[in-house]
Amino acid sequence: MKKPFSLIIFYFLVIVYFEICYKFLIFGSIFDIGLFYIVMFSLLISTFFTFFSRLGNAKINRKIVLLILLFLTLMFVGNFIYYKLFSVPFTFQITSMVGQAMKFMNVMFKIIWDNLFSIFLFFLPITWYIWKQNKIIITKIYYFEKKSLVIFFTVIYVIITIFLFPFKNRDYSPFRLYWKQNSLNSAIKTFGLLTAERLDLQRSIFKFEEKIELTEKKAEENANYQYNKMDIDWTKLIKEEKDSSLKTVYSYFQNETPTKKNAFTGMYEGKNLIFILAESFNSIAVSKELTPTLYELTHTGFQFSNYYTPIFLSTTGGEFQAMTGLVPSADTLDEWYKGKVSLPFSLGNSLRKLGYQTNAFHDYEATFYNRIETMPTLGFNNYFACLNGMEKEMNCEWVNSNAPDDQEMIEITYPRYQNQEKFMTYYITMSGHFPYILSEKTRNYEKVKDLPYSDESKAYLATQIDLDQALELLIENLRKEGKLDDTVICLVGDHYPYGLSHEQINELSTYERDEQFEIHHSNLIIWNNDTKPVVVDKVGSQIDILPTLLNLFGIEYDSRMLIGHDLLSDTEGLAIFSDMSWISDSGTYHATTKTFTPKKEVKNNYVTEKNRWVNNSVTISKKIITNDIYRKIIKN
Repeated sequence: MKKPFSLIIFYFLVIVYFEICYKFLIFGSIFDIGLFYIVMFSLLISTFFTFFSRLGNAKINRKIVLLILLFLTLMFVGNFIYYKLFSVPFTFQITSMVGQAMKFMNVMFKIIWDNLFSIFLFFLPITWYIWKQNKIIITKIYYFEKKSLVIFFTVIYVIITIFLFPFKNRDYSPFRLYWKQNSLNSAIKTFGLLTAERLDLQRSIFKFEEKIELTEKKAEENANYQYNKMDIDWTKLIKEEKDSSLKTVYSYFQNETPTKKNAFTGMYEGKNLIFILAESFNSIAVSKELTPTLYELTHTGFQFSNYYTPIFLSTTGGEFQAMTGLVPSADTLDEWYKGKVSLPFSLGNSLRKLGYQTNAFHDYEATFYNRIETMPTLGFNNYFACLNGMEKEMNCEWVNSNAPDDQEMIEITYPRYQNQEKFMTYYITMSGHFPYILSEKTRNYEKVKDLPYSDESKAYLATQIDLDQALELLIENLRKEGKLDDTVICLVGDHYPYGLSHEQINELSTYERDEQFEIHHSNLIIWNNDTKPVVVDKVGSQIDILPTLLNLFGIEYDSRMLIGHDLLSDTEGLAIFSDMSWISDSGTYHATTKTFTPKKEVKNNYVTEKNRWVNNSVTISKKIITNDIYRKIIKN
């Protein structure tokens, strides 16, 4: 490496190798438009590293190169493991997730073991360098070489900038991802991990925020209908607000058309509600033979045939969507964790105002995802979990890869609210958490051992039998107390079971699922013993649960201030995914490939309008949380 540019070539080959390995192992693709930008940015980064790798003598320079290679190796390996653990890329905007990950060391070791060969690939460059470093001479950089490197770096950066401009106004174009839009998944696919994470760090420090794109449309209301809205003087709020960005938010709400009240409005008024956020529950677990209670509840009552559970930052993202009706992002969740934001439309707060007793239970650590702070914001002051008392009444430990048992949680918690006149109870289950390891000590082993599936799939089904048994026990308790007819059960998965491979999910699925959209397809249960079957074909996701339940319970709310929509209204259905792709009643849009597959004929600007709405949804959700907007609008 005596020649000025030989070290650049070395770094370039190493970084491109890392980026290609990561992109293929995580996303399963290499040859797309992103490869060009990955190559160009890798050249830029290589020049930067080369400059700092030749500031000392040969001995010092070799150590600098070793440290840079170690940094790169750990960067890619760490991100690879993190993605396998949470199914989302690491972001600097919510570093507390790293602490949460460390509490699942058994899961992490399982991921490392299962992906040992992939991880080995990332260690090849540094292994080669350690083997050869004593034969490598990296001379101190001369003045003219410094100038050459600076000029070369500048030229490459200018070339990259020029090539960012084509189709710059197209949604999720390289230009918009680099300068205007915040989608870490899409940025990694387009620019590579190093550049995407650099952008993420930069935005977390300097507070990047997408602009809300207002349209000329005005709210369209018909005097013949009633709407789910509140009497709010938006004009006055806009006039009195000094912050221009908040003025834009108020204008956005003012221009939104509220959802209509419908034949289901108030259908469950006065009834009790039990809401279950079920760990890794998915429609692949529903079986008439293995999980008969889940089967019954998904085939009676409301039946949502086009429901999805898009994953945003693991369980915490699913919980946030279902509880708030908003779209999560890293900085939005980070602010929510502080427990100071007002959420007047949440189920706990809404029903507590009507005299309900609100309870929350979780058969894992009470402090996980900082629920000690977030539960009160959702209206649950009676929060009982492991490490704040539950561990004295049930086994809260992971035993033989078995997470704490949901059935045991139901057994010890039901007496806490069975005598309450009106109650809203929130369960966060744990049985379904991976790793899925099959052994004779696995709960329900005898029921799954002879099934024609992989061991991981059988172990997953065993966890869902746990959930089914817990649900059966809950229903039986309600029936004995004479409260079943007066209680609504809502059950939703936090995300698909990403502890299974794509192939393992498909061996349990009744149809072939792709990894982009259909892997998230699931069931939503909204069930009451007296409800006749109602089939709902509208597309929906977790953010739609809150407005749907508020409407069913006849609770006053303003639908313009939630991102989700009542699934029983006539508003078009839409499911938003973490990379800003979406599925609507009219078609499917893939943000990375910028392709729209229609289900029916749409107007010319349909995709552009939906993309604008999706981007606004993320920004509006962030504004609501980080600026505590509900508290500003709703004073009491």
